[in-house]
Amino acid sequence: MAEGGNVVAIVIPALDPDGSLPAYVKALRERMPFPILLVDDGSAPVFKAVFAECVAAAPDVFLLTHEANKGKGRALKTAFADLLARYPGLLGCVTCDSDGQHLPDDVVRCAEALRENPRALVLGCRSFGLEHVPLRSRFGNNAIRALFRLATGRRFLDTQTGLRAIPAAFMERLLDCPGERFEFESHMLLRLNGFDLVQLPIETVYINENRGSHFKPLRDSVRISAIVLGEVLVRFARFVASSLLSFGVDCGLFGLLFYRVFQEGAPFRVSLSAGLARAVSMTVNYFCNRYFVFSGGAGRRSFNRYIALAGAILAASILLTKAALVYIPWAGRHAVAAKAIIDLGLFFASFGYQRLVVFGRGAK
Repeated sequence: MAEGGNVVAIVIPALDPDGSLPAYVKALRERMPFPILLVDDGSAPVFKAVFAECVAAAPDVFLLTHEANKGKGRALKTAFADLLARYPGLLGCVTCDSDGQHLPDDVVRCAEALRENPRALVLGCRSFGLEHVPLRSRFGNNAIRALFRLATGRRFLDTQTGLRAIPAAFMERLLDCPGERFEFESHMLLRLNGFDLVQLPIETVYINENRGSHFKPLRDSVRISAIVLGEVLVRFARFVASSLLSFGVDCGLFGLLFYRVFQEGAPFRVSLSAGLARAVSMTVNYFCNRYFVFSGGAGRRSFNRYIALAGAILAASILLTKAALVYIPWAGRHAVAAKAIIDLGLFFASFGYQRLVVFGRGAK
């Protein structure tokens, strides 16, 4: 796979690796004629011999070194920059962890999937329903997957996998991506706009219940959750701005049509003014949400879903308000407040539905 200007490289960031790493590097090289780039991310001096053995284990194995630990994200960026400069015909790279939990055959499958989908991020996804998966990994990944679904509209099967095949064009974008440690891989998924997603099931391997991992479940999960929640809040703020803009368009255009276009006494003056204003404001809102808020959607299909949602929200607002006036004692005395509360709830529901369904993006 390294011939013909279609180089695929293997990237292995490592911190204080155990003695199994040279055998793992050799096994990878035997299965694939790829260059392998190791990044020593500030390991203790005693581990230098392990890296030297890795370089000697097979041809086309290279080593970059951080004098101090800078984190997995920085190690990956260091590798990306080196590979992009070293191989002008780079197709992409496959990242894998140094603890041997990504089997060589799965690494090969991810590389082949990148060859078949050169504009896609390929994720090697573990199964978290297996008995031997540690509870902390199962719970943490499921919770974070739900947040990513709300933030991106994509259904990720494994948000924390280190086995990823990354196109060269995406590698270039990631050089300026925030995140120096494990959170970098989360930022990667949040910045996937413009690239496809391919997810492959891989063997789920946990060696000694993953004790060799430098991932700190509580600290790093909180950090990742905060990043993804921040993305959700940014999207919601844009959603509010889009709604306010469309509200202004609706009111302004209604006034223009009612006072300037349709003469006083004209038939259907109010209905025409309100209907045309709402049609324009809904169109403005749709395109703002599609390109500014959610950055996704599939043309006519998403527009049809948007129109159906608007009709459903209008019907729900009417029915729920009527029900509140009948069955809730205070609502009869405060009808406007009751309707405002109902519409606010529908507003939040609309955000979630548009993110997940109207403008959601599935994986290949």
